[in-house]
Amino acid sequence: MIAVVGSGITGLTAAWAIGKYKDVTLFEKHPEIGMAAFGAIQTIDGKNIEFDIPFRTIKRDYYPTLFQVYDKAGIKTRPVDYSFSVESNGDSVFGFRSHQIFGIPFGIPTMDSFRTGKGRQIFSDLLKFYANAKEDWKKENPSISILDFLVKYGYSAEFIYEFLLPTFALVNTCKTETVGAYPAETIIGYHSRGYSYTPQETASLGTRDVVNRLTENLKNLNLNAGIQKIYKRNHKTIIQFANEEKEFDHVILSTQANQAKDLLGEGFDLEKEILNEFRYESSDVVLHTDESYFLNPKVSLIFKIREGFDKPEVTLDLGRIIPELKGKKIFQTWNPHKLPNDVHTLKVAKFERPVMDERTAKAIQRIATLHSQTKCNLWLCGSYSLYGIPLLEAGAKSALQVASRLLNQNIDELIQK
Repeated sequence: MIAVVGSGITGLTAAWAIGKYKDVTLFEKHPEIGMAAFGAIQTIDGKNIEFDIPFRTIKRDYYPTLFQVYDKAGIKTRPVDYSFSVESNGDSVFGFRSHQIFGIPFGIPTMDSFRTGKGRQIFSDLLKFYANAKEDWKKENPSISILDFLVKYGYSAEFIYEFLLPTFALVNTCKTETVGAYPAETIIGYHSRGYSYTPQETASLGTRDVVNRLTENLKNLNLNAGIQKIYKRNHKTIIQFANEEKEFDHVILSTQANQAKDLLGEGFDLEKEILNEFRYESSDVVLHTDESYFLNPKVSLIFKIREGFDKPEVTLDLGRIIPELKGKKIFQTWNPHKLPNDVHTLKVAKFERPVMDERTAKAIQRIATLHSQTKCNLWLCGSYSLYGIPLLEAGAKSALQVASRLLNQNIDELIQK
């Protein structure tokens, strides 16, 4: 018997892949599958619309594993207009627009990017970053931070503090200062993919469709699972519930590292020690109707950098990218510098995301060593457990790596079966 604990994208992918070969039970502590647990259903013009919180977008060149899973599971995606503007203390300093000609997507900087010295400097450094960062990084200590790398290679303060670090504070859902400590390799590997352009996409029918398709062949799904502890007894892995305990041949822990650590009991001291190395930062996401957060009708996403705040405020105009809204003014704001009034607030959700640094990179290697042991039957996976970003890709990829080791199957075979 195999247990998967946690039903975010990692747990869903693990259960979907392993369930093709063996019986799997998926456990979730919430009354709703984890990946969809924070959504919100709102009645708009008499029609119920389900909003994903957070709104998830993916790109085929950055999320190759996730797209393989989606394609095989029959999850359709569609491109979305992710044109954006970056504002620093009220001034627009850089922007990017998405376009299509004859069905071919491309992107270009907005005119705001060239009207000011800041914008021109950011664009110049962005071209430099695309062209040189990969080769420059190869000359460095692999553990050099992205901030130290950018300073050493002469990137401007405008590019560093008013573009690159704030935009990755959104991608990684953390403080701008925290991004500066990320290993340069993670940012360069994500961002400097050359000059090619691929559009952002989202699941055509939302996260609900992702959840339904990845669980449609799953026979055993336990919501409100109420797991108390996971411990080892006589080399067996036991899950303890409120009124019973069950023995499993394998347990895949696909929760966040801090939550996984709290679930582990006797016999898993080493695993708890490793999981303790991972740090998290939290962020608020607000679904609302306050139009004062979004005064630029030409883009879909606005980054606002303000002195005195350790994260950029980022607002997405959902009316531009969700066809069912037909342009209605509904927004999603990450890290609001002030909360909308209650009359405008539809839902507030709080999320935690893993922080990547040299310390966590070493912990990731220790997880890999654990998984290489022949008698491994407790598996640790999630977005925290792979070196790099983005998070959804890391979550799906880590799940398939665990499934591959557990089943002794090639990852491509797991996906394609």
